[in-house]
Amino acid sequence: MTFSFQTKHAIKVMSVILAAAFISACSSTTSSEPHLRLSNSAKNNDMSNDFYQSIDAACEQQAIKMDSFAQQSGQAAQYLASAKAMLRCVNGIQFPKGHPDADKALRLMALSVMNFVKGGDIDGAQVALRKTQSKFPDKDLYFADYSSFFDTATALLEQQTLSRHQLAALNISADLRTEIERHQYWLSH
Repeated sequence: MTFSFQTKHAIKVMSVILAAAFISACSSTTSSEPHLRLSNSAKNNDMSNDFYQSIDAACEQQAIKMDSFAQQSGQAAQYLASAKAMLRCVNGIQFPKGHPDADKALRLMALSVMNFVKGGDIDGAQVALRKTQSKFPDKDLYFADYSSFFDTATALLEQQTLSRHQLAALNISADLRTEIERHQYWLSH
């Protein structure tokens, strides 16, 4: 019984990593509103001054370099380190509507989710996905094939619990959908 559990867990992790390999670069949704500084009359209750807190550029550059190295080396530990570094760059910063770094933060957080998956830390990826969804409830990123980042991450991380109808309702790539359906078929037969 232990062997069976370990085998199923290994299959789950490997299928998530394989499915993550289908994922390439993200592009952000475009916002119709310009990025503006808050005026005194439009302050949110949680903002204490007229300026937004910015993402530290040095932190962002280091996290991106770590990601680049992880992609070159293919080592799980490097992916995990870059994912954690990306989350540290946005930790404690609020991104209200109109924040000039909101798109950059969303991309960093989305990349951290994918790097947790590539590093094999599915629990870390789920936590990072929930943080990303709570910080950016009304935004999404789209891959080159116009599939949704949030739907793709949900499909990757919750494939065991998704019904066939739920899976069909997600905006994910055809290749990923096929792979998940194949995986679900073989686990049930």
